[in-house]
Amino acid sequence: MSQQTFLKVPFVWEEPKPLVEVPSRLTFEPVKAKHNDPLVPVIARIMALSIDASDQRRASEDDLYAAVEAFLNSARDDFSYQDDWWQFGINDSGDIVGVVLPVTFNGCAKGTLEEGTLYYLGVVPEYRGLGFANDLLMQGTRILQEIGVWQIFCDTAVVNVRMISAFKQVGYRQYGEPWERPV
Repeated sequence: MSQQTFLKVPFVWEEPKPLVEVPSRLTFEPVKAKHNDPLVPVIARIMALSIDASDQRRASEDDLYAAVEAFLNSARDDFSYQDDWWQFGINDSGDIVGVVLPVTFNGCAKGTLEEGTLYYLGVVPEYRGLGFANDLLMQGTRILQEIGVWQIFCDTAVVNVRMISAFKQVGYRQYGEPWERPV
């Protein structure tokens, strides 16, 4: 498969800022705390109907679950994280509505502060359009704030208008013009 590039909009969260107040309409549980480890199936459902080109590429693989597993396993190559940082957002009915996977970049610390990003954030299709991306973004940002970061650098596809809006609403600022990112 040839390497493709897609336009991404970069965003940055710069510290110091007050700790993000995460709305209480979702509870958050580490993905490892759930029995039967639903992370791969949840992300597969998110990717299968995503507008993000990198998600669409993975969803088009012959074995979506294997593509998701490879994607998740590759996080350890360039990033660091603790298992309890990766969390599901769960509604009052006990349904998983989305996932947020915060990480820190290896080798990008400034003094004692790390540089972070959200390796992945997604809302399952039946809960999209209800603002849960904002809640997940706030939770991921809060986790990284509590770890101690000097900045959080993220991006999203230029076509993902809802995620662009979420970044702006939560307090991230666009960091330059859209750029091509290999996928």
